Amino acid sequence: MKILFICGSLEPGRDGVGDYTRRLAGELIQQGYEIALLALHDFSANEIVQEFQQSEGSKITVVRIPNKMESKIRYAKAKQFVTDFNPEWISLQYVPFSFQEKGLPFGLAGHLAQISQGRKWHIMFHELWVGMDKESSFKHKIWGNLQQYIAREVIKKTAARKIHTQSRFYQFQLEKIGCKALYLPLFGNIEVIKSEVLAKAKDTLSFIIFGTIHPNAPVKEFISELSKYGQNANLKVELNFIGRCGSELDHWQAVCKDQNIDFNILGEQDAATISKVLQNADWGISTTPWRQIEKSGTVAAMLEHGLDVICVARPWTPNGKIPSVNLNGISEYKENQLASMLNIFKSNNSKVGLKKIADSFIEALDYK
Repeated sequence: MKILFICGSLEPGRDGVGDYTRRLAGELIQQGYEIALLALHDFSANEIVQEFQQSEGSKITVVRIPNKMESKIRYAKAKQFVTDFNPEWISLQYVPFSFQEKGLPFGLAGHLAQISQGRKWHIMFHELWVGMDKESSFKHKIWGNLQQYIAREVIKKTAARKIHTQSRFYQFQLEKIGCKALYLPLFGNIEVIKSEVLAKAKDTLSFIIFGTIHPNAPVKEFISELSKYGQNANLKVELNFIGRCGSELDHWQAVCKDQNIDFNILGEQDAATISKVLQNADWGISTTPWRQIEKSGTVAAMLEHGLDVICVARPWTPNGKIPSVNLNGISEYKENQLASMLNIFKSNNSKVGLKKIADSFIEALDYK
């Protein structure tokens, strides 16, 4: 089977969906499938790039078309690549902001239908639309309605035969617009690399925050409770920040200093170092809102490295009534409940992994 994956950008380490697509492609090549990758709006390319990239021990054919290229040339090049590679399936890895900087890729659906020349489409919805929460502004709700319209057009004009999403909440949202999507959980964006795991100090409780820190989380309340817990349990508490954490890192540092919590800023590191740090931590922390946390590759990586994860995030209340979801290995922080959470919540068995997810992906495409 030949599969062409289409996403926005494919600069290694600079685009989460691109990194996800590359890892999935590498695994599928290992399993004997013919795979190629096409970046339609690459933010890191200044000209059309044809190259090989590496992942999971595989060499992957990649074409990257810059985001600033004229539309006519962009889709002519894309159509030629589809013709030359001649895939049976085209898999669109969809994030609205990957294909237009404001997340409004009008015309994308029609262009995709034209370049496919009747081939079978699969869509993976990594993100849907803004404005799904009660806290959203009126502007974001209007913005989200436009994005929802575009998503519907993409589904309709590609006549997608199989659709996946990695979030049960997104699955429910797609169902409301008449789209039956299958659930395909994320694998981590960092491979578990076996390394020396240091003996953990019995008097230290180590937490790790990996990647982007989102704003408006209850940082003061959480760190204050963490400090009290350490004092009561006679434990030294430390926070480790790794990856590109963003501007919110300053806020977390200030609160840690105020509460006398030790912290380390590790910055960007290679995959082997990140894997080692994750393996040597006790707990993971995520600031992605609870209802969106299944779409976080860093959370998936922490789970695959054996960490349970505490969600410390801003309020994000979905519109309308939605079904409850049990997210194994992840617990939502609630004020004055941290101590009981740390004492009883160590039950992570959410290690799905890349190979199983690749198998599920192929099974869905092969299903008649």
